[in-house]
Amino acid sequence: MKKHLFIIVLTLICFSSVGCSQRDTYEPIPPGLPRMIISGTVTNTSSKPLQGIYVAVFGVREPNEKDIITYNYAITDTAGQYTIIRYRGREMPTEVTVVATDSTGVYQEQILFAPISYDTVYVYGNELFNAFVNADFVLSQQISQP
Repeated sequence: MKKHLFIIVLTLICFSSVGCSQRDTYEPIPPGLPRMIISGTVTNTSSKPLQGIYVAVFGVREPNEKDIITYNYAITDTAGQYTIIRYRGREMPTEVTVVATDSTGVYQEQILFAPISYDTVYVYGNELFNAFVNADFVLSQQISQP
């Protein structure tokens, strides 16, 4: 019985962070695939948040990619905020196109060419990993035609 307990304890030690590794350095593995996180706010020219505005990202989508909420488009909440989280893929773009559209037609559509910043992870050296985009919109009302 004591022999079995000793083997179990030794096995647990070997599989814990302490032990039995031949590697000299610790190289953390990134959690999951790299993501692109696009977020921001949509307000009107009076700085009031706009709810229900459709915000979509272009320039990183596949040609026939279907619209999927929170993946390639989002709808603003009561605070005018939105977040889109998608896989970054292999490309390393420097900017993306983000479009805010008011489906009610009160506000004019706006297009932003938003710059991308990257964080880094240590896997065999520092590598660019997650992409971050902040795209804040200020929408103007549509001009009425007489």
